Amino acid sequence: MKKYPLSRQKGFTLAELLIVVAIIAVLVAIAIPIFRKNLEKSREAYDIYTMRQAASAAIELYYAGVTNSASASAVGLSWWGTEGNANANAYGAYDPSGKFYPSRDALPANAKKYGKGTTLDGGTTFVMGNSRGAYASNYDYTNAVVMVSIYPNAAKPYVLVYWKNNVSGDTTYVGGQQSTSIPKYSIQININ
Repeated sequence: MKKYPLSRQKGFTLAELLIVVAIIAVLVAIAIPIFRKNLEKSREAYDIYTMRQAASAAIELYYAGVTNSASASAVGLSWWGTEGNANANAYGAYDPSGKFYPSRDALPANAKKYGKGTTLDGGTTFVMGNSRGAYASNYDYTNAVVMVSIYPNAAKPYVLVYWKNNVSGDTTYVGGQQSTSIPKYSIQININ
C-alpha cells in the first residue's frame, strides 16, 4: 500500500481571520456615526424644505388678498385680533401636501406630526429673517408641525413660519419662545 503525504491545505489561520474581523469592526464603528449624522442632515433638510414651502404658500395667500377674518377663513386659516390692528394675523397649520388648516387639531391624521429632525445634531443651519435662526438642529421636531402667521396690517407686512409641538399636553414652540407668543426660531419674511 502506497502512502501519500498529507498535503498542506491552503486557507486562513485563526489569527488572520481575527485580524480581518477586527478591521471590519473598526470600520463599522467609524462608519455608523458618520451615517447617522448624514441621515440627520437629510431629516433637517426635509424640515427646512417644509418651512420654505409653507412660507412660499403663505406669501401667495397674502398676495391673493388674505387681510381679514373673512378672507382668512375662506382659505382655511384662523384669524386673531381686531381687523386693522397691526398685530392682527391670519394663522394656521401647514400640511406638507400644500394645504392650510385653521388649527393643528384640524390637520388630517397622517399630518398631525410630520417633523423629521431629532435631538441628534446634524449641524444644519438656516437663517432667514431671524438673527437666532429659523431652525435649531439640536431640538426634536418629530412631534411637531409647521405653523404660519400672516401679519397683513403690520407697518411692514410679514409672514412668520415656525414649528410647534403637536402632541397632547405639549403645544409649545420647538426651541422655546423669544417672548409671549413669539417663537425663538422662525422664518420671518417681510413682504413689502
